[in-house]
Amino acid sequence: MTPLAEQLITVRGLWDGHVTNPHRMFRGQIVHSDLAGLRKGTNVEISYEHSSADAQNAAQHGTYTLTAGRTRLPLMSFTCRTVGTPGHHSPDDTQEADWQAVPLG
Repeated sequence: MTPLAEQLITVRGLWDGHVTNPHRMFRGQIVHSDLAGLRKGTNVEISYEHSSADAQNAAQHGTYTLTAGRTRLPLMSFTCRTVGTPGHHSPDDTQEADWQAVPLG
C-alpha cells in the first residue's frame, strides 16, 4: 500500500471567485485517484481555509481541503498541472484545467 502522502488525486476543474475572495471555491471532477475511497468521476470541491478573514499574502499560510460528499480530506498541496505544459501558459485559474491534490498524510 502506498503511504497517504505519496498518493495523488488529479481533479479537472476551475476556481470560482476572485483570488482575494476568502470564500472562493474550486469545483471539479476527479480524473485520477490513488485513494480507493475517491473514484474517477466523483465531483469535488476544494476550499482554501485560513485563520484570517482577509485573503492571504505570501507570508501567510492556510490549508486546502478537498470535499467529496461527506468525505473531507486536508491536502498537503494543490497545484495546477496544466499551466506550464506546452500550449498552456495562462495563469488564469478560473479556466478549466487539471490540478493535482496531495493528501496530508
